[in-house]
Amino acid sequence: MTDSGLLDRIRTISVVVTIVAVGVVVASFIPSGETGPSTTGNFVSAPVDVSADIPGCDTVEPPVEDEGELFATSSFGGDSTYDNPDFPWFTTAKAAAMSEAVRAALPADVEIDVAAPSNSLNFAPVTDFGDSEFDPMTTAHAELTRDGVTAFVSVNVGPSSDGVPPCVAGALERRDIDADGTVVDSGDSWYEIDGVRTYSRSATAYREDGTRVSVYQSAGSSPAMPLEQQEAAAIASIPELAMSAPSPAESPVLQVDCSVYPPGDGTVKDLSREAVDAANAAFTASWAAIRDAPALDRPIGSLVPDGFGSGICTDVGVGDGTIRLAVSVAGGQPLPTAPDPYDPSFYGQLPVLRTLPDGSVVEFLDTDITQMMTSEDGTGLLSRSVTVTRPSGVQVSARSTVEIAAGGRAPLTLPEPLSAEVLDAVANTPIGQWP
Repeated sequence: MTDSGLLDRIRTISVVVTIVAVGVVVASFIPSGETGPSTTGNFVSAPVDVSADIPGCDTVEPPVEDEGELFATSSFGGDSTYDNPDFPWFTTAKAAAMSEAVRAALPADVEIDVAAPSNSLNFAPVTDFGDSEFDPMTTAHAELTRDGVTAFVSVNVGPSSDGVPPCVAGALERRDIDADGTVVDSGDSWYEIDGVRTYSRSATAYREDGTRVSVYQSAGSSPAMPLEQQEAAAIASIPELAMSAPSPAESPVLQVDCSVYPPGDGTVKDLSREAVDAANAAFTASWAAIRDAPALDRPIGSLVPDGFGSGICTDVGVGDGTIRLAVSVAGGQPLPTAPDPYDPSFYGQLPVLRTLPDGSVVEFLDTDITQMMTSEDGTGLLSRSVTVTRPSGVQVSARSTVEIAAGGRAPLTLPEPLSAEVLDAVANTPIGQWP
């Protein structure tokens, strides 16, 4: 399997490259036009055979000479949100449906490595590059593994202002045209930075409605990839990714990153799919045992690694969604002790503590209207939580919140978070050693 440090570097470089050269084999966006490798500083790209025929291309153009400084930043500023009116083709429901479609199209023996939702092939809000030459796009990425080979994989979707490009030597190895008129360019290549070679594979689809979909893989020093060229091309051609595909009336709830607090002492690399699945099965069983448990917008057994890999978590809507439930699991936590209310360094609400027969400590916090958090617009947030810390260091937290709408005065009847009994049942879910 590819070294994790190298994959982190590949991911950073690949995000930049796919922004700059979406739809183009990574190493060939700076070829020199010569037959030997092209070099820009410490960057070396694959040699280009300008005389080679490309299947599916009637004519082949030479690469543009002396073009291509490596783009050095991937930060473009600005806030990106779903349901942006500037991009009516991409809604939250469409993002969820697209994410599900890509995951469903993966071959059965290709695994998505355990990671936070943002690294698990979930499409992010559209990035708008403003007045730059780059078209807006949404990206989903993950690390995929097949037969011991791991690669960083990104899927980029957006409009193509230039349409189908000409066949350029070094930019593709073959061109296919699907029955619906979609043009798909595929190819393998490599590049070196500071003498370290990275192989890549890309497949880019140009649809007749103006959509461009690029599937890009980068796996380090081996040319082996989790997805074969035709498999990547099939994903790029998925109809659900077309900008003209309608947003579904009903779709899975799009899962977004969540946080674990306090953070555990593990990393995402410590987590196994089996451990996450076992924890989710335990929470599912705990919820099923609760009498008259309310409906949730997503199964409670949907915990995923947090963005920093320090534990697993989920945030679900209860009933109509006005009540939220956040659940997390972390390891390496000390048993809590009652704070000294007279300690000047202590600030906050005093928890109610109790000790279970096995030595576990339960913390209960119930925030009333005098202690609630209030946002700038005056909206208040009532919360109630139960946290169970085991002698092993495993800590399970269940926190429920409900908003009080801004209106200048408190309502006569306050809304209630989930009850202490429900939270206690969730927090006492039996979770073994973690991670």
